[in-house]
Amino acid sequence: MKILVGLGNPGAEYENSRHNLGFMVMDAFARSLAFSFRKSSPRLVTAHGAAGHEKLILAKPLTYMNRSGAAVLELIEKTGAGFSDLLVIHDDLDLGLGRLRIKTKGGHGGHRGVQSIIASLKAQQFYRLRIGIGRPPAHLAADEYVLSAFLPEERSLANEMIQRSVSALDCFIREGPEAAMNRYNLL
Repeated sequence: MKILVGLGNPGAEYENSRHNLGFMVMDAFARSLAFSFRKSSPRLVTAHGAAGHEKLILAKPLTYMNRSGAAVLELIEKTGAGFSDLLVIHDDLDLGLGRLRIKTKGGHGGHRGVQSIIASLKAQQFYRLRIGIGRPPAHLAADEYVLSAFLPEERSLANEMIQRSVSALDCFIREGPEAAMNRYNLL
């Protein structure tokens, strides 16, 4: 079993923000597998199914980004999954727009959603798909930037990045983490 958690903030006002890339990728991946999301608890919406021989749970926390850890911990406890079965998908300021990185473990890199997950799980040994949004322009604070929508000239690249993320997730599930890292960390 694999658990894939896309990070974001619930609500229409955040729907198209850079910080919601985790949700956008989860929605696109669910569509590619013909999975449907349903509210499974006050903290989570989930979609269940299989890809090949792998049972999958796709999840989007409803707790807001900075409290994502409570929802992820609930899911881990409810399923009995190990940390090595978890892949968290999130935006990343330190990667240029369009870049992807799959990591096996590590710190939070300043991302408050990942920080919340590490604190709740008391562990860093889970996979991450980091999706680059680039650094904000000098006149804009980081928190304003991550909550802003992609500019019209960035939308095409953002949509491409979402589709590449879906392909990376499919590779991760079907061929394993090493194959996904070798193929998608180079782009």
